[in-house]
Amino acid sequence: MTKYEYLAKLEQLLAAMPQQERRDALDYYAEYFDAAGPDHEAETAEKLGDPETVARKILEGEGMAGEESSAGATPPPAGPSAGDTPPEDPAVGPVTRTGLHGPGLLALFVVILLLVALALALSAGALGFRGFGRDQKVSGATSSSTVEQTPAPTADTQVLAEESQSQATQSTAADDATASVQATSDWETAYDMTISKVDLELSNVDLTILVDDSVSAVTLRGSGVANDAVWVDQQELTRDAKLEVRLAAGASDGAAFTLVLPVSTALQDLELKLTGGSAVVPDLTLNELEIDSLGATVQVGSITARQAELKEEAGGSIEAAAVTAGEISLDATRGSVAVASVTVSRQLEVEAESGSVTATVQGAAADFRLEAENKGGSMTVNGETITGKVERAGNTSTSIEAECQSGTVTLSFTG
Repeated sequence: MTKYEYLAKLEQLLAAMPQQERRDALDYYAEYFDAAGPDHEAETAEKLGDPETVARKILEGEGMAGEESSAGATPPPAGPSAGDTPPEDPAVGPVTRTGLHGPGLLALFVVILLLVALALALSAGALGFRGFGRDQKVSGATSSSTVEQTPAPTADTQVLAEESQSQATQSTAADDATASVQATSDWETAYDMTISKVDLELSNVDLTILVDDSVSAVTLRGSGVANDAVWVDQQELTRDAKLEVRLAAGASDGAAFTLVLPVSTALQDLELKLTGGSAVVPDLTLNELEIDSLGATVQVGSITARQAELKEEAGGSIEAAAVTAGEISLDATRGSVAVASVTVSRQLEVEAESGSVTATVQGAAADFRLEAENKGGSMTVNGETITGKVERAGNTSTSIEAECQSGTVTLSFTG
């Protein structure tokens, strides 16, 4: 299980908890993955234990175990407070908070009502026990000495307690409904640190990236999705920071994200992993651009970078106006990748498994060293149909490597 999968599952299980405590818990367990590194995510997940077990243990520590059976799922664990450091044994789990909140407060309210009802029952029981008659007077001293056991609450007392508990439950449900509406309203978060890397992983969301001279910091806006359903990790680096955003759950139909970049942005690396939904990427100058689409519809402007990778894996589409880079990779496992203008200085890699890649390369075909192989699809290079494997020398050291399995590759040239 990867770091994102583990934390996303854990966050789902923690949905019943207050937002800040849930965020503390997620940050707590994220530290283990960060310390182990991306190559050991599966081992770290195994060491931590499955999210269900971790969630159940921490819920019990919070006194929220009762919500598990009523909700039909294991609720999430409470996280540590700010500044807590994780224990050496992750199985111990984060430090839980003490105090009354949530269901504990409701339970206290019901207990107080029952104590009041019990006091009334004691008085009525004392009168009945002493004289077996409601009109007989009994002194306070006599009552206290003769009542030696706690009588059962009367029917009226039980009705009172049940009505009070019902009203409290209805009030809590109304509060939860209001919180849900507020959580999915529009929200905005600005990140004042100097961010040079942004990594977004979203599902069924319409993403828009803007460059706006009215903002001075990288800003994330959400609409139709609860901001506490978005897992955000700001990793401090030596001279800059990396902003990771994962949508765990909670998106509604038509949910949208907007990533706003200042005009004088220090952004160098942009990585997008989009499952369904759509994305609009403006003209950008970067060090690295990586777009991995799994059924999304992606529109890209003019990109200038050292390295650029466009990959469609699940029947969606990526269309770019222009890509200029030293190294460019266009990969259509499924779906389609199309670039109207490709300017490459070192290497262009093209691969179509069962999808299609279409690109217009700036320059003459003779300028590029070509290694092309058609394994059963359709490949056309500069108007020539390629069958089998073809290798040709070029006038420059810039190379084009193209492979087609059962898809379609079409490369044309401007020279």
